[in-house]
Amino acid sequence: MENLQIIAITHKHAPLELIGKLHVDEDKRAHFLNDLKEHLQVQELTFLSTCNRVEFIFSSSSYFCKGRENQLLDFFGVEGKEKGQMLASFQSYRGEEAMRHLLEVGASLDSMVIGEREIITQVRKSFEDSRKWMISGDLLRLVSKKVIETSKRIYTDTAIATKPVSVVSLAWKNFKAQNIAKDEAILLIGAGQTNGNFARFLSKEGYRNVTVANRTLERATTVAKANNWEAVQLYHIPTDKQYRAVVTCTGSEEPIVTTDFLSGLWSDQLFIIDMALPADVADEVKEDDRVSYLGMTELQAEAERNIEVRKGELDRCKEILDEAMEDFRVILRQREIELAMREIPDLIKQIKETALGEVFSKELDQMDEASIELLHKILGYMEKKYISVPMKLAREVMLENANRN
Repeated sequence: MENLQIIAITHKHAPLELIGKLHVDEDKRAHFLNDLKEHLQVQELTFLSTCNRVEFIFSSSSYFCKGRENQLLDFFGVEGKEKGQMLASFQSYRGEEAMRHLLEVGASLDSMVIGEREIITQVRKSFEDSRKWMISGDLLRLVSKKVIETSKRIYTDTAIATKPVSVVSLAWKNFKAQNIAKDEAILLIGAGQTNGNFARFLSKEGYRNVTVANRTLERATTVAKANNWEAVQLYHIPTDKQYRAVVTCTGSEEPIVTTDFLSGLWSDQLFIIDMALPADVADEVKEDDRVSYLGMTELQAEAERNIEVRKGELDRCKEILDEAMEDFRVILRQREIELAMREIPDLIKQIKETALGEVFSKELDQMDEASIELLHKILGYMEKKYISVPMKLAREVMLENANRN
């Protein structure tokens, strides 16, 4: 397990703008990560990137020291002051500590909002992508299987996700409380994962008069097309609609939704949900008496109240993680035995062929066909048993030792 290593930069230790410097566009990831794997000289690599974390999960027999962290940032083109900030913000994990960290990430215990379910999908996809791109192997396959299995168990067997605490879920709950009619115009600014998740709520509830605006028209079209909505480029929004609600989440460092931006897009009342950090909505808009504004400050305050309800489940979650860690230790020991004994079938086959073709060839020449056929059946049966029995005994001994410990 010591080969399992992680370099992470998350919301706990770095501002989101800094974390964003390590995001890689999805359409470029396959080629980029293949090159990164070669650059870092690691055996396996998985890249987890969300709105508030980037994690490099890899298998390497050599320790990932500060020098290699420098190489990682050089590959991303990070330099100067930002490079120093990132190096100071990196959290490194190895061996059992790395596995425990991944289990906590998958179960959302390390998330900005404990109990949010989006992370398990993001974790699963990151491992699936690395397998698809052939940059991960046997160790990360076993790791991903246990992480996903444990995360599902925690969501099923505990009440960690009973009250909504994810940003999107809370935003949707507040949106529904506005009782906005299904045919009223809604403007969705940004086509990233957060707004994509919010769009699914809108679609499921039957909202049909939705416009998706994004800097890149192609990404806006991806979200809009699936729901027969309109897609437009940001700052080129037609003024033929009066919007009742605006939902925004972009990576902009400056406010997008200003008074000038909204000019001609609304009249009497406007409900705005702002899920961006830093905020997409300018102060001048928030202070307008005709605007009802819900931002990350309000959403996180509500999340904190709901999190208190979930905290009672953390002890149970930790028990499940402890069980998962012990189970994973056994899985790795089993795999080590399988790898150590994988040559046994070939060795036994060679012994059988030598016996028949050389050692006892003269005796076989004196036997009739029926006797030779019977001998082959006996040897085939013995061959299978000589392969399976040692494996079975090795597993039993290993499990017995594990139980003793």
